[in-house]
Amino acid sequence: MQFLVHSKTIAELEYDGKTCHLRVVYKDGRVRSVPDMAPTLVLKIVAQVPVERSPYLMRTAI
Repeated sequence: MQFLVHSKTIAELEYDGKTCHLRVVYKDGRVRSVPDMAPTLVLKIVAQVPVERSPYLMRTAI
């Protein structure tokens, strides 16, 4: 699963459910990997990211 993140430092999160491996891509190009990440923790991380306030996304979601 790939999650595009709109934060000051993180650009995206990539999670491989088969290997339970989380890859964090920062906006400055750095990449960090976290092995053995439980799916529930990934969902908690993604849930804490604020939702982007975009009229396009709001129209698309509705």
